[in-house]
Amino acid sequence: MPADLNASLANAWLALPESLRQRLALASTGWRHLALAGAECLRLARTADDPAEKSRLQVLAADILLWAFGENPLSGPLAAEILSAADLPLCNAARTSLSAVATHWRAPEGKEGGLAYFERLAQRRDTRKLADFLAGQVQKDPAGLFWREKALALALYSGAGELAEFLEATALEGLSGTPGFVPASRMLRAQAAFLRGDLNACLHELTIELPLLQDVYGPAFAAARAGLALLSAGEDTAALPLLRDCLAAAPWQAGLAQVAADAQNGLRHRLTPPPGPALIMLYSWNKSADLDATLASLFASDLSTKGGGRARVMVLDNGSSDETAQVLDAWQGRAGESLLRMDLPVNIGAPAARNWLAATPEAKAAEILVYLDDDVDLPPDWLHRLGAALEAHPDTGVVGCRVADHQAPHLLQNVAGHLVVPPDAPEDRPDLDFQSLAPNPFRLADAHLQGPDWGLFDFVGACGSVTGCCHLFRRAAFDAVGPFSLALGPSQYDDFERDLRMLAAGRVAVCQGHLRVRHRKRSGLAAQEGDASSNAFGNRYKMQTMHTREEIAGFIAAQALRLGEAVAGAFALLDRAGDPS
Repeated sequence: MPADLNASLANAWLALPESLRQRLALASTGWRHLALAGAECLRLARTADDPAEKSRLQVLAADILLWAFGENPLSGPLAAEILSAADLPLCNAARTSLSAVATHWRAPEGKEGGLAYFERLAQRRDTRKLADFLAGQVQKDPAGLFWREKALALALYSGAGELAEFLEATALEGLSGTPGFVPASRMLRAQAAFLRGDLNACLHELTIELPLLQDVYGPAFAAARAGLALLSAGEDTAALPLLRDCLAAAPWQAGLAQVAADAQNGLRHRLTPPPGPALIMLYSWNKSADLDATLASLFASDLSTKGGGRARVMVLDNGSSDETAQVLDAWQGRAGESLLRMDLPVNIGAPAARNWLAATPEAKAAEILVYLDDDVDLPPDWLHRLGAALEAHPDTGVVGCRVADHQAPHLLQNVAGHLVVPPDAPEDRPDLDFQSLAPNPFRLADAHLQGPDWGLFDFVGACGSVTGCCHLFRRAAFDAVGPFSLALGPSQYDDFERDLRMLAAGRVAVCQGHLRVRHRKRSGLAAQEGDASSNAFGNRYKMQTMHTREEIAGFIAAQALRLGEAVAGAFALLDRAGDPS
């Protein structure tokens, strides 16, 4: 959208259609999410009576859709979908790139296409064989993009190391030899450099052909990624003017505005010890190696609280039969009185374990309660990051964080949880339909799962739910809502359901987006199977029956107002900071 750099960023945001603001306030990243936002904007353009408004919305829709394309520049289906909209104002460079990707992305057909074999390897999680197979497929059809896209996705999932580098090279080799692929090559090489922490190489790829990238992916996309890369390297002073210019060119970028606002007001780097006394609680069952690693990162972190005290740690051995007892023996010898221990003869499940821990005398005497999973890796400042978010939002019910894959930390598993209802959910169905696999079909938004983390969730913000992998409560707020539901044992969704009860009681969650905790339990290719998957499915069904559709609709309406105010506030803060008067 054309922009006046002297105009108010907040006014430009508020000038967007309300339905579009609500969608973008949930997230302004995730290529599928943005494709839906662009489609919504184009729908509004097609129904607009005023020619000037129609043109304005068409330009805006093109910008959002091209940003989505930039996030997944080898997606032939996405490119074809954008090209199919005849009323989108696209320049020649954008059409050339979209056409090249749409034409050369060919899904294999028939038994000889290799897709069935690929899927069998994926089910077996044999990444080495998958990598060799993908390299062979790319070699057979170097102009085809389908297998290159698969190789890039597997490279992202593999994290760092030789296998990821091999897959990345497989995906990118020779890509820039075709003129229409040059923009994709630049963006993907910039992404690879960013993910390995090579700021100079990332900035080089983003700026060497900046006019071309602006034409193909929209006026602010490449520059915004450069600004995010600078922020990730701690170069806030250099990043902020660049991000303000990006927001002037793309005033729909709600997430970028909140990231920039936290950099502007200092919240991005703020550390605050939480009030004391504080108790950190873990429960574990037959994961001795993971527990040992978790306790190592925990006791290496700063556990100080306000007033000079120190948080204590309590671990419940939930009936383990492996080496958990020996691990706890060793850590008691190292940590002394800082580590409290409880041993149960049987596994009572996650909700009961959480409630058991919260009912101990030590927990009842604490002002701050923190729950941790037994398979996380904590940065040294994690507790003070949570404390800073609590200080910024003192009335919150719970503070959580971003959770990332341990092996591939650029892949996010959880961020600020916002409630959504799937667009295909029927509205005329009774509140509870036990013939449906989703009796009350609400879920959490999933834009964070649609690509690697560039930092567009790096801000502190209120939300509907945070993951129980790492979350902090004030004792009074915990007691006001009550314990975790035993109906959702032995695990899965008890933290989400409790957050819904918290919303009903008038308290929201807060996500500390500047804290990233790495989680050893993998998602995606290594998602859970068998009994664990069945339990999760069953508990999701039960959880969806525990709150009425009217109640969920009320939560979503309140959420829309809350998120809209937060985004407008971020833009207004940036306006004030950029006002020379």
